[in-house]
Amino acid sequence: MALRLPIVSAASLEHGPGFRFTPTDEDIVVHYLRPRAVNEPPPSATIVDMDILSYNPWDLVPEGSKEKYFFSQRVLKWPLGSQWNRTAGDGYWKTSGKDVPIFSCGVNGGEPLMIGLKRTLVFYHGKSGAGENTEWVMQEYRLAGAGLRPYRVLRPSGNYNSGESSSGAAIIRKPNKKNDSVSEAPNNDNVPVVVKPDETWVVCRIYKKRKHTPRVTPQVYNIAQGRQVPFYNFLDHGNSKGTSGSSILSNIPLEKTKDDKEG
Repeated sequence: MALRLPIVSAASLEHGPGFRFTPTDEDIVVHYLRPRAVNEPPPSATIVDMDILSYNPWDLVPEGSKEKYFFSQRVLKWPLGSQWNRTAGDGYWKTSGKDVPIFSCGVNGGEPLMIGLKRTLVFYHGKSGAGENTEWVMQEYRLAGAGLRPYRVLRPSGNYNSGESSSGAAIIRKPNKKNDSVSEAPNNDNVPVVVKPDETWVVCRIYKKRKHTPRVTPQVYNIAQGRQVPFYNFLDHGNSKGTSGSSILSNIPLEKTKDDKEG
């Protein structure tokens, strides 16, 4: 059974005031990353193309913003190597933790299939191996498993390209039955073609970790053990004469005060 994912509309949606972009992991892979990997327009212009490795994270997320999402293409560290380049701006991104699989239940008749992976990275300021840990975090979404299978899309007459980066998605055409040659698709709008996603495309969610303020625990006095409870004379607050009297009363133990009343 051929894998078919929903075809994303080519129209971009404009969002008004109060809009909050809170997609799930499945939404990011199915509705944003998959279309971008085959050079199709996403459902909205909320996520834009960005060369993540050319900037520091604080240059990408505006002051006061909680987080930002970007399309980016991974680049190999060496031409014949298998490691991806993580050097960015004045530092580098370092992997933290294990990859988290992303599943989708709507791509194959309800059967859950792994369509992508989510990786968490932390930005270090400085040279590789000797950088200083920062509070900037990036979650990188990439295609994997069923998400990399070719699928049929509607190819418009003009290819989508939201930035300077070009997509490496490959168009697959079936041979013609008559002459067994590659059949060329007619030059019409919305031509259905089978496209293999480009695995170098990723979605990057960049944000800064929140600082946790310590909770102040109020001091509890145990009266049963004969400890003193401070006494505050609010009526004489600000009166120099009453201040000395209140300080004397605050140093009297509870047991002694009780004895004086009984006497």
